Amino acid sequence: MSVNSLITDKGTKLSAQVVHKDDCDCDALIVTTVPLRTYDNSLQFFANDDYGANMNIDVVASGTPVKVYNADDALWTATDIVGGGKTTFASGDQDHTTGGGDSLKVDNAPVDDVYQLDKGSDLNCTLYSSITMWVYVDKDWKALDAVDLYGWDTGLGLQIGDAVDLSNYFNFLDYDVWQKLVIPLTDMGALAASTTLDALRVRQAAKEGKAPKYYLDDIQFEETGTVTPVEFCIEPEKGTWMYVEGFKVIMADAYDSTLANGTMPKIPYNTLLGVSKLASGIIYKRVEGGEIRNSSSIKQFLDLLSFSNSEIAGSGSDGTNTWVTVKISFSVPILLKPENEDKLCLIVNDDLSGLLELKVAAGTKVEIRDL
Repeated sequence: MSVNSLITDKGTKLSAQVVHKDDCDCDALIVTTVPLRTYDNSLQFFANDDYGANMNIDVVASGTPVKVYNADDALWTATDIVGGGKTTFASGDQDHTTGGGDSLKVDNAPVDDVYQLDKGSDLNCTLYSSITMWVYVDKDWKALDAVDLYGWDTGLGLQIGDAVDLSNYFNFLDYDVWQKLVIPLTDMGALAASTTLDALRVRQAAKEGKAPKYYLDDIQFEETGTVTPVEFCIEPEKGTWMYVEGFKVIMADAYDSTLANGTMPKIPYNTLLGVSKLASGIIYKRVEGGEIRNSSSIKQFLDLLSFSNSEIAGSGSDGTNTWVTVKISFSVPILLKPENEDKLCLIVNDDLSGLLELKVAAGTKVEIRDL
């Protein structure tokens, strides 16, 4: 028994049609292929409210820091809180401050192992802009390892603000070299406004197999009034979703890139044209739902080419000045939603004023959403 039926839209009462196709001698529905949503192409620049898109700025800490730890001086008191035995507070293996000195060593700490640096009195964090430190990874730091830094009030026995994973502030796969970390206090939530913090704690929050062996030295709070660090971000406007398909780095400098035999541009791998390899680096981070989902450090030209699907898109020189562009394409577009406070940021921590030009443009498409 056959049943007559119609495919009908409930709102318009219109019915779908069936036609006969001679080439297949068959009957079929008439269907069309149209985009479910429409998009507008949009060129976005990573930008800052004070500096616009110009990232060739001087970002160097000044003022008077509060020194928290270096193993060569009597500063904040270092103790184990949970666990112990994997942390050496004055190890002679490595030293950043002076040759032949000491540093703090952590070797394969178990998950939830915690050590503390205690000031013994309250610190007014509103007078400071960031925490800086130097890290030396000996081995075993992997992608799923997490070493969390957070503030602590010893009087109340409470954590202050948010914990941050040190992995998000340096290239943890760059072994056997000292690297500088710059952590904005604003990344640590309520800590930035605290006047009762009197300690810092570090916890092995997660590990992938064997936990890392690393060293820390020269930990300190940097005074407010400096311009470090400076964030350049792209983020969607309210009522839109932004799909970021990649970005292009554009830099120029007073640098002669002419190679004697003229076979290729003379672009050094270990500088940014005429600017020496950066101490802290430009930190790329993806923020989703208020949390850092992905990060990477750019200290030299080779780091730009280390991104997947990256390529030198163009370069040129007039014999005195050189420009170069690097195109980085994402395998899958990154979706940024304003309701989740999503954004992509590049954080400048060093002196880049030696460059004539540094801008980063992002190729995006914007979808208009219902408010």
